[in-house]
Amino acid sequence: MNISVPDPLAEQVRARDLPISAICQEALRKAVELDEKKEQLMSDIQAVVDRLRGTLNEERQRHTDEGRELGILWAKQYATAAELRQVAEGDGEDFERGIGTGASIAQFYEEVENNYDEEYSEEHNDGFAAGAREVWEAVKELI
Repeated sequence: MNISVPDPLAEQVRARDLPISAICQEALRKAVELDEKKEQLMSDIQAVVDRLRGTLNEERQRHTDEGRELGILWAKQYATAAELRQVAEGDGEDFERGIGTGASIAQFYEEVENNYDEEYSEEHNDGFAAGAREVWEAVKELI
């Protein structure tokens, strides 16, 4: 292995009669150790990132599932045919709990959740609309 050193530095090393090989070997050992530590740290960090992402995905899925269950319950027990159609056939982006769907969603959340004013996640709202849509698809040809 050859290394290159700028002339002024080479002159300073020679003037001090420093052991070039020993110094270079020690510097390379330290560089390898540092690189191994960084590699291990990045591996550990990636494991933490993967685990944390998993918890976020689990939480999102829980919100979606809870919203879906509530959407099905609302559709079965509270919604009028017009409200159910509006939620089920909407494009999903204009559905927001209680907006433009009459009072039954607001009443439903007050009665079932006791917290109509609480902010729900997008996943919850998507799940609610999906649950209502499932019921609508099952009954629309029958009404």
